[in-house]
Amino acid sequence: MEMIDKNDLHELAIEKGVDTQALADFETQYGVEEIQKIVASCDTMEEACQKLCEKFPSLKYEDLKKQFDEYVAKAQENDGDSESEEIVDLDEDDLEAVAGGGIGSWLKKNWAGLVVGAAVAVGCTAIGQPLLGMTMAPTLTSVVNQQVQKKETPADAKTDNSHNF
Repeated sequence: MEMIDKNDLHELAIEKGVDTQALADFETQYGVEEIQKIVASCDTMEEACQKLCEKFPSLKYEDLKKQFDEYVAKAQENDGDSESEEIVDLDEDDLEAVAGGGIGSWLKKNWAGLVVGAAVAVGCTAIGQPLLGMTMAPTLTSVVNQQVQKKETPADAKTDNSHNF
C-alpha cells in the first residue's frame, strides 16, 4: 500500500479548507502515516482494527467497525444508484462482481482504504474534531484505495474507462 505522507495531507487539508491546527492536533495524537503503516501490515479489516486499537487506546474496535460498516453501506448505496447501458469488457474480478460478488469483490480490493478512513474519522471525533474527520477520511480512503489499485495493476494492463462503480 503506497502511503500519503503528512505534507500531502496538509496540502489536501488546505485545498479542502480544513483547519490545519486541527490536523496538527490529530497528527500529534495519532499520525496518519502510523495508521497507514499499521493497516498495510495487516491482511484483514479485523486484524487492522485490532492493531489500531492496541496502538491507540482511545480508538475503540466497535467504533472503527461501525464507521467501516457505514462506509460499506454508502458504497452499496452508490453501487445501487449506478445504472449504465454502456458495454464494458470486464476482467475476472469485475465479472465475479456482476455475477454475484457485488460489493464483496469491491470490498476485497478496498478494505484497507476504508479502515484508514474509519481510523481517521474516529480519531478526529475522539479529539473533538469530527468535521476534520468528515472532510479528510473520505479523501484518505480514496487516495489509499487508488494507490493500492495502481500497485496491484500492471503498467501495461488494459484500463476500464467506464464510470461504473
